Amino acid sequence: MFMRWAVVLLLVLPGVGWAEEIAYEDDLAKIEDDTILLEPEVDEQLEPSMDEGDALVEEEPASSSSGSGWANRLSLETTTWMLLPRRGAGRDEGFLQVHPRLEVVKPGLLQLELGAPVRLRMWDAEAGDSLVRKEDWDELSDWGQVVQNLMVGGDAPNFVWVGALESYTLLSGHLVRRYNNRGNPNYNPAGAVVTGMLRPLYVEAFASDVLGARLMGAEVVLDVQHILVGRQPYPMKYMLALSAVHDWGKAGGTSEPLTLAHVDGTAILVSRRNGQGGFELQANAGWGGRPGEG
Repeated sequence: MFMRWAVVLLLVLPGVGWAEEIAYEDDLAKIEDDTILLEPEVDEQLEPSMDEGDALVEEEPASSSSGSGWANRLSLETTTWMLLPRRGAGRDEGFLQVHPRLEVVKPGLLQLELGAPVRLRMWDAEAGDSLVRKEDWDELSDWGQVVQNLMVGGDAPNFVWVGALESYTLLSGHLVRRYNNRGNPNYNPAGAVVTGMLRPLYVEAFASDVLGARLMGAEVVLDVQHILVGRQPYPMKYMLALSAVHDWGKAGGTSEPLTLAHVDGTAILVSRRNGQGGFELQANAGWGGRPGEG
């Protein structure tokens, strides 16, 4: 169990956001001529990353090359960070956390954030304890935290993303739902997610630790409607999916290697969406288990 306190100074710019169902480009060509795209300002390209609690942030103004679309920002965040004993285990430890960040952004192409928290011991030091908390850097996987965020490509369906997996769900969520790869304060890996579409197939794969064999999986979705009636304005209404996940059992404790697989079909019967929200009525059927064991 851990707690943090701090003070935050952030610049918040007003913006407008919306969500809508995606159609193919050919079906929307008639409205593209009437659409005006506004390029965001440099400050809007870089959204500040903020952990729970408060933080004191010192940063340099974002800069960009005129007309290039590139933007960058250098910042420094400091907070207090504590670990408290739980059920009699552990001890009360306090740290000063210093977190430098370097962000580089090219909208629609690249988003990179480098940096890692360095925790300096403030109290409750014991014999042999170092000034810097050694548990944050004593495994190869811990060095993955230097990559806070890396995204190549724009939005789905085609992109590569590297960073912390927080509440991650693998597509349908039958095998992986709301997974967090940094729930242990002594383990700080970088996960990865890769997605791609080659109609009528859509694929998403993930790894919880790019520097170690822990947990990985993938799901392949087949657009049945595309096969039966051809390309439609709103795809993925009738789908068949196959997913598989493997755990190497190296996360400590008594866990053993485990593989799970699942196959399912989904039909979207009713879909209503507007600017304020909407709803869907789906029918699902599936089966899964441990391959070779049922």
